[in-house]
Amino acid sequence: MGTLSSVPAVFRSGSFNGDGRQDLLVRNARTGELFVLPHRGEFKGPDTYGDPVLIGTGFGLHLWLCAGDLTGDGTADLVCITNDDRTLVFLNQGGLDGPRTLGEPIHVGGKPPERTYDTIALGDLTGNGIVDIIGRVQGTGEIHRILHQGKVDGPHTFAPPADFALIDPTDLPVGLADITVNGEPDLLVRRVDGTLVVHEVYAGGKGEDARPLAPAGFHPLGTGWDKALVIDITDIDGDGRPDLLALYADGSLVVHRHSGTFDPADPGATFLPPVALGTGWADFDIVS
Repeated sequence: MGTLSSVPAVFRSGSFNGDGRQDLLVRNARTGELFVLPHRGEFKGPDTYGDPVLIGTGFGLHLWLCAGDLTGDGTADLVCITNDDRTLVFLNQGGLDGPRTLGEPIHVGGKPPERTYDTIALGDLTGNGIVDIIGRVQGTGEIHRILHQGKVDGPHTFAPPADFALIDPTDLPVGLADITVNGEPDLLVRRVDGTLVVHEVYAGGKGEDARPLAPAGFHPLGTGWDKALVIDITDIDGDGRPDLLALYADGSLVVHRHSGTFDPADPGATFLPPVALGTGWADFDIVS
């Protein structure tokens, strides 16, 4: 894996207790504490998530943190990038159990000088139930796919990077999810003007090792997303479609639920109007 620099706050959710519902992983920027807010089982606006459970401390200087299933056991693990450019994995020890939720860190990536990634995200590109990584090469619009090789095995966990997508260097890759409802992950991108765009990366099919076979299709979803400090992709209502969380500077957290359908002629109707999930989130700089 490559290194990481100036990582924006864009993340992906996971289920820490293994019930299939997408919990929230959050970091308190002041204290460096990590918390999980377990999903209560159904969408109820501000009452969707339970009380926060402290699962770790000392994460204040980490550049990037994200939840994702790296073993295929149905529970969310933790991937993080340290401030000295190491990639670490903390495996879930069998469910949500306070400070015992995660095991000891496993070093899976280093610092090769030929590649530096300024944004990365997690998503399942191969459909095997285990998350892979995408990364944008620093200072460019080149997006690489970094596939999980089947088991967590130190530096052999991920395959060498390969081409995935090409975007404008000023665009921000937000994450991977099946937004177009075609059964394949799409690349969600926020443009510098605040427009949210879905890149239908596999519009022309998928080849060996998750290689796109043709240029992506582009569909604008809406504007004004530059006001969000954090954008997170999750499934808050359990319908199997990706929903979007947005955290704002005033500490408010809202969700835009997926409508359940996607119409290329009217992509702006893909996500529903925002529903408030709560206030007082100003101390958190990561929501995953």
